[in-house]
Amino acid sequence: MIHISKIIEDILVEWAYRVHDGMPNPKNTLHIVQLRESMEELNLPNKVIYEVINNLINEQDDEDEKVTFKHDGETRTITKKTARQYASDIEQGKGTDEKEAAVKAANLDGKDDTKQDTETDTGKLEPDDYDTEKAVTGKSSKDKEDTEDKPKSKADSQREKIGGKIYSEPLETNDKDFYKKNSDNKTTDTFIMPDSVKNNPKIPKKYIQFIERVMNTQLTNEKKGFTTDDKTNLSSYYGMGKAGAGGARANAGELLSMMATTMKREERAEFFRNVDEHIQKATAKGEVINVTKKWSKAAKENSSAILRMMYDTHGPNYEIVGSAWDIEEEFKALGQNYDEKGYSTDIMFTVKVGDKIIKDEISLKQSLKGQRLWNGTIGSVFEDTGILPKHLEQKGMNQYKENQIKNIDSFYQNNRMNVSEYLNNIDDVENFDKALLKVATDMDPRNKSKTIKEFKNFISKYKEDLAENPNLVLSRDYISQNIKTTKKRAVDKISITLGRMMTEAGDPLGEGFVEQQKLIAKEHAKEVAKVIQNDDKAKNLVMEAVRKQFPLKSVSEGDENVILGEFVISKKVMKGLFGTDDWNQVVQQLEVNPDADPPMIEYRAKVGKEDKVIPITTIGIREDGEGYGGAHKFEMLVADDFGKNVESISRDIYGDQEPIKFPDTPAADLRR
Repeated sequence: MIHISKIIEDILVEWAYRVHDGMPNPKNTLHIVQLRESMEELNLPNKVIYEVINNLINEQDDEDEKVTFKHDGETRTITKKTARQYASDIEQGKGTDEKEAAVKAANLDGKDDTKQDTETDTGKLEPDDYDTEKAVTGKSSKDKEDTEDKPKSKADSQREKIGGKIYSEPLETNDKDFYKKNSDNKTTDTFIMPDSVKNNPKIPKKYIQFIERVMNTQLTNEKKGFTTDDKTNLSSYYGMGKAGAGGARANAGELLSMMATTMKREERAEFFRNVDEHIQKATAKGEVINVTKKWSKAAKENSSAILRMMYDTHGPNYEIVGSAWDIEEEFKALGQNYDEKGYSTDIMFTVKVGDKIIKDEISLKQSLKGQRLWNGTIGSVFEDTGILPKHLEQKGMNQYKENQIKNIDSFYQNNRMNVSEYLNNIDDVENFDKALLKVATDMDPRNKSKTIKEFKNFISKYKEDLAENPNLVLSRDYISQNIKTTKKRAVDKISITLGRMMTEAGDPLGEGFVEQQKLIAKEHAKEVAKVIQNDDKAKNLVMEAVRKQFPLKSVSEGDENVILGEFVISKKVMKGLFGTDDWNQVVQQLEVNPDADPPMIEYRAKVGKEDKVIPITTIGIREDGEGYGGAHKFEMLVADDFGKNVESISRDIYGDQEPIKFPDTPAADLRR
């Protein structure tokens, strides 16, 4: 028998990866077809494929064949399967005299290779036909140095012409090691990248591998609740070295958009058809992968929007010649200066227009709706700037906290009878548990169970103390002793919970107390908003946050374009929206509206002949723990109406281009 175990070892992993329903079985006809496809993918000659399949089937057929051998003067009998296991043990340095005798008797020690067929020109195989190196490269392994690389594929050669070796580099973890590591996380069905994508030289090779691996991997912690420490959510798990910001899910989303944009229309359709079918199969089996329907939809919309924008910018004769992620080496490989890239660029394309190579940088956003630009506290924004008046600062025991405490003290002093009557008869309160659940949910839905537990513990201790002292009077000091802490937030949270519970029971005094606490918080927030409106330093701080997190400045300077699903923010859209594409002029017309609810940053100017007020962002100045937290959060969200305005202008400029055919132009290959 001719041994080709090395070839089998090289392809077994690929074969196992293609099999959809468990371990490969040489007696399964479908699995044999998948084995042939695996070897064809590796460009092995047909005669080698035939011999591998024959030998593998023959090996399986003789698994139960008996092998008899002598050891220590005794005759022993084992199966051929056991003999093969002994041969494997010997290769791993775990051999014994007995195992060596068994392997020799089974002709598995390699010493029968001299019986290879050496006939020529008769259709029979030559010894070199079983040489793995020759099968792949055309040269015998004995004629090559071990360190010499195998010839590049045609696609890799084309990649290197576009972006050098970095374009043809594989992922850092090879397929064999990754498949072994990922065996427990593998999806039931196997996603196979279409050949048109695998051979697309405009996409760095490692990203094609990365998407294929991500598509074939289940999230290990999804059923327990998605967690960022899930290793399958890290791009490094898949063998990625340098990666963009975010985990594997965000990285895959960006790369899907980048890859799809470089494809011809039919290729893009086939690609997303395969992606969506695999997502559907995984979902049907209860499996969760990093690439979801939402990310697939976003990538389709992104690539379509990018192509429409490029056509509008460059005309029908543009051609995408290369693509890069937000990686410095890739920018340089495509002849671009990474130091000059846009502030929030995610992907980049080099585009040939006539004889020129032009750089198009893209910042990808799934949506503007609800996008958070800033999430901190008033202290994190204005701390140590000296901008806020003393009565608005929130360091230490400040005036805001003192006002809250005064209102709480007044509540207990002025409503002593009502408070005592409610607490002393709390066991008779109708629907108490239901009311407490509602109150806890309104106060903090994520921590409602904690709020319920804290209030019930307080009530339990109050009952004990009331039994010992029938004249017990409730106050902030008593609450502090009851829950054994002096921390303001914890003490005053009990008071607010009590006030809300009395409100649910129909007590107007409890409702008045809660509403007064809310009013104190709202008035404080409104005053801070007025400072931002009237103080240039405060306004500049907030505008800087808008600039950093929402890159209109980079757009206005031509550094990048923002893609929002199927819509675009480009210089052209900015001009249509604001009447100017100069960010500095836009900033000059931004004003804070402190009377809006919530306060709003608005663009107010004449656009054409029309006076426009365009909401840009909300300014969410709200107490973290309304009525008891003692400090305000400061968050900025993109205003809903701003996104609607962008969509309207983008649709007017780019929307009608999608159905247009561009015959006999480079753009036609991408669009038709």
